[in-house]
Amino acid sequence: MYHWKDEDFVCDCVEQLQLLKWYFHSGIGAGYHRLTLDDYENGDSEALEWVKKYIELHEQMIHKGLGFLFHGDYGTGKTLLIMLLMKELVKLGYECFCTTFTGMIELFTAGWTSSQDKQYYHDRMKGSQILFIDDIGREFKTKNNLGESTFDDIIRSRIQAGRPTHITTNMQPREMIKGYGAAVFSLLQETTIAHHFSGSDYRSNVVFKKLKELEDGETRPIC
Repeated sequence: MYHWKDEDFVCDCVEQLQLLKWYFHSGIGAGYHRLTLDDYENGDSEALEWVKKYIELHEQMIHKGLGFLFHGDYGTGKTLLIMLLMKELVKLGYECFCTTFTGMIELFTAGWTSSQDKQYYHDRMKGSQILFIDDIGREFKTKNNLGESTFDDIIRSRIQAGRPTHITTNMQPREMIKGYGAAVFSLLQETTIAHHFSGSDYRSNVVFKKLKELEDGETRPIC
């Protein structure tokens, strides 16, 4: 006979396994699975408030096709904050997909020789309700401007469909205009909430926090 606490434990395990499945399907890396917005410590407070407001008003934000354009220096928490947002949106039932810019290009070029990969690219990059493209500006430059043209095609397609896109970059707005053109940047201005991140590189403190958790014997659940 099961004790009620055993049943609670089983339910918790099933729930965590389901979350794990959703997170991996959405491209959310394992390093974010056990983190919450409370872990966004000493980061950009204004950006955090924007994300909390987005979650609170998610139906209206997504209906209007609004996303974030976070830009600023390395290690200031841009990717972390969007990943935490995407986790919350996944739990709310939205179909989300997270990728890097180079990952997007790899998906696109895989479709040149495989109709199945081509359909996968279309479904995830253009068809996902909410898309997160991380680290714009680190893609490999090509003579045929593959990165620029692919980015332009995805942004235009998603804007026309009213689907939100979240973007992070270390580039300044003027660099984005130079790299991707004024037209696509103008489109982004209509559909993204732009915010410049301030602050120092937080990553040097992450390892010490993990060591402290090990010393305390803390094991976090997937959340």
